[in-house]
Amino acid sequence: MTFPLLKLPFLAYEQVIINFEVADLIDFSLLSTRCHRNVQSIRFPFTGIDVRLGSSCNSLEFYKGSQTIAQWYFKKKRWSRLSDTENGWRQLGGTRVRIQKSPDWHSTRKPDKNMKAAFDYVQSLFRLPIISYHILSTDHNLFPQFLSITRCDELIMDLSHKIGVDELKYVLDTVEVSKRLTLHLQENYVFEYGFVRFSMDKLYINPAFWITKETFLAMDCTEIELHGNMTLPIRKFVSQWLSSRNTRFEWLRISWNMERINWNEAFKTMKWNPKTRGRNFKINEFNRVDCHDGIDILRDDGLLATVAQKYGAIYFVVWHKRFQPEADHLKLDHWIMMNHQF
Repeated sequence: MTFPLLKLPFLAYEQVIINFEVADLIDFSLLSTRCHRNVQSIRFPFTGIDVRLGSSCNSLEFYKGSQTIAQWYFKKKRWSRLSDTENGWRQLGGTRVRIQKSPDWHSTRKPDKNMKAAFDYVQSLFRLPIISYHILSTDHNLFPQFLSITRCDELIMDLSHKIGVDELKYVLDTVEVSKRLTLHLQENYVFEYGFVRFSMDKLYINPAFWITKETFLAMDCTEIELHGNMTLPIRKFVSQWLSSRNTRFEWLRISWNMERINWNEAFKTMKWNPKTRGRNFKINEFNRVDCHDGIDILRDDGLLATVAQKYGAIYFVVWHKRFQPEADHLKLDHWIMMNHQF
């Protein structure tokens, strides 16, 4: 006996649909134009979607708050043949995609083409914001431009192959990143770029040879890490912070050419006083910077900052929390010593 779902009053129908698994919702939406329209009209408790691209598997991850509620994998390898119900063809837009829902939800063969079709379809169906886009050490070409991504919380590109100039410029020109931008790319010394404004919370660029002085001085981020550019005006950056009322900035680290800078020329500096601040500054949950030999600078509003030149880097840190005992057990931050070739 069939269940007359579409004949139920809308509120009752909505309560049934809202408890479907994500994969079942997509299948249900493909049954007819009416089913698609009904699913599209319901406000589901999903909060966003992640796009993850790796060397062995790509995936779309659906979130409800901080919880992952569904994952759709896109793989190259074949699967064992099951019934057409469990392992059948679906028409997503103009692309015919084969989907297996058990034991896990995935599609195989032509992962780039299938993932593009699936991404476009679920975006149209659920209208979910992009939480993060990750592409890690892969030869896929599903860059943000190809997926028409214009906004996300996090964008991380860690590539072992070169990215095209147009794709990189699309990220810089078009994609609005609010929380974290990581560009860890192969060297491409023909790439040049003018002014760009960075205002996300966390910024990491390696190599950063193309960052201009104007772009560097206009950065409005909480954490900044730039490799491979030893011409950036660090003293001007510090001076600019001293004359501002910026309470957002926390720390900066950039490559250092080992040339000593006389900080006493332009600033009223102080040596470390253990009664004024702690010795160690927490960079992240794993690493600290030992600032016992750093140069302290006090801003008019009482914010204390330290400049430390070590490990092949220049650190500029702001002590929003003067004493950080939780940093004492962390590892020293030696990251640049292995990257000083830039």
